[in-house]
Amino acid sequence: MSRVVVIGGGFAGMAAACRLANDGVPVALYERAPRLGGRAASFEYEGETLDYGHHILMSCCTAATGFLERLGVEETVRFQDYLSIPILCEGERTVLRSAPLPGILHLLPSLLRYRPLSFGERLAALRAGAALAVGRGRNETFGAWLSRHGQSERAVRRLWNPVVVATLNAPAGKVGIAAARKVLRDGFFQPDGAAMGLFTVPLGSIFDAARKYVEARGGLVEVGAAASRVLFDGNRVIGVALADGRTVDAEAVICAVPPNALAPLVGPRPELANTLAAASRLEWAPIVNVHLWFDRPILDDEFAIAVDSPVQAIFDLDRLRGQGGGRHLVLSQSAADAWIDRADTEVVGELVAALRNLLRAGRDTRLVNSLVLRHRRATFVPSPGSDALRPGAHITIGGLFLAGDWTATGWPSTIEGAIRSGIGAAARAESETESQPLPASDD
Repeated sequence: MSRVVVIGGGFAGMAAACRLANDGVPVALYERAPRLGGRAASFEYEGETLDYGHHILMSCCTAATGFLERLGVEETVRFQDYLSIPILCEGERTVLRSAPLPGILHLLPSLLRYRPLSFGERLAALRAGAALAVGRGRNETFGAWLSRHGQSERAVRRLWNPVVVATLNAPAGKVGIAAARKVLRDGFFQPDGAAMGLFTVPLGSIFDAARKYVEARGGLVEVGAAASRVLFDGNRVIGVALADGRTVDAEAVICAVPPNALAPLVGPRPELANTLAAASRLEWAPIVNVHLWFDRPILDDEFAIAVDSPVQAIFDLDRLRGQGGGRHLVLSQSAADAWIDRADTEVVGELVAALRNLLRAGRDTRLVNSLVLRHRRATFVPSPGSDALRPGAHITIGGLFLAGDWTATGWPSTIEGAIRSGIGAAARAESETESQPLPASDD
């Protein structure tokens, strides 16, 4: 038998399984999909390997970088030497970059030259940034906080919203001040915090490495193996039933699944009623990723952020993967409520037109192909009070642990949060099971 069973093969589940396998704990992971990765999985499309969602890291994501190092695949992400973000606005390009200054001051020269804002708006933004760096704030939205601190609607639209939409998948008017402060303090307000980490390979290769890591240490990883329910004996976990009729005994189970998938697994247990009810109150936001193939190069950067445009984040997949540059772009549209239900032709038509307004090189290009990928429940919205709805790794049933970017990690819904949750759940499972003898098994 396996001492610990992990349900779910996304970043949270794989991080848990790798931690357990590394520590010599017998572990089995079951993923219902035919591939590992969850929302970060890869798939084949017309001879290319694409990701279902385009992801990045920041240099403050230390759990994620540690996970990649553990697997020996740290070269799959390339970090900037210092923060440098090309900004496209009204046909002009400017760069938000770090300077060799301490603390929040590293952004000072760049913000003073930030052309999308007037000089007065730049000074007001600097004052607001200083207040955000040192203050605690009320339990309010970031938008309300910005309004109280003298930020114009244009400053919110051209500076603050691009940051929080890209990192928190919701605009300033929806996210809580605590979540915005977390991202800005840990990332952008530290010289070594927000340098972008750009993946140079499909994320599926990372999950392949994680699977090999677990299996090389005696663990089991199965895809296409759906867990139907967690099995209990009184107030303790005893195993997992799989949809194919198998039963897997276990001393501990880590459910690394979204909250809407958790309830069917555990059933109507009174001990979990409050946890499930709280999780059901989390609001979720969509992301739409649009792949565009052009007949010639269109972008001069590996990535760029557009402001005051329907386009948000632009990634040159060719350049990132060392395959020339400029022809295959991915547009990542966060907080995508306005896009999620529109026809592919409408989405592509509007975004390509906007892209050509942003990029002079794109005005004479021909669109060769396109692909629209939708994620209706991509991340939860870190609204005011949402932290109180996020459960910890260990709940009131013996041997049952939770993981996932929606759990109480102290981080927003990110790869970093998912990996931290998996490592934390694995540590708690180890602590609970290490002193218990392994029961006899017929396997």
